[in-house]
Amino acid sequence: MYYYVNSFYIYGFIGFLFENVVSLISKSKFITNVLYEPIKPIYGLGVIIIIFLERLIFNHVQTKKITKIIYLFLASTVVLTILEQGTGMLLEAIFHKAYWDYSDLWCHFGKYICLEISLIWGAMSVLFLLFLQPFFNKLIKKIPVWFSNIMVIVTISDICFIIINH
Repeated sequence: MYYYVNSFYIYGFIGFLFENVVSLISKSKFITNVLYEPIKPIYGLGVIIIIFLERLIFNHVQTKKITKIIYLFLASTVVLTILEQGTGMLLEAIFHKAYWDYSDLWCHFGKYICLEISLIWGAMSVLFLLFLQPFFNKLIKKIPVWFSNIMVIVTISDICFIIINH
């Protein structure tokens, strides 16, 4: 269980850094975050989902490795697109604000999803699982349980504070 909790925080933090670097380069400003802590929960949850997909496909599908990678790409693309759409709609319903908008991109489907970004999520999922996850697995397993527990308390407090002050 702590593996997934730690994965959520590591990848949520990496997502926070990634989005801020992209925003600084493209818009010369930091992005607004839903939480006060420096994590993007959608990235943490997304990575946990693709880890489950990878285990499901690689452990239960009997076919060549390249075919499994194609299945993983397709499944990740679809599932992460659904996650992005659902998260965008939920955040807008709660906070009355769109935290991202792909309407200006070529093949968008509403504000929250577009083909270009969905394909990027699929490709990044495969690259992540094949090349980065082995390195991060070692790091995640070294995080002490007490630190994970503190992070869960911090996140629950952060969510409560946002709900109370909204």
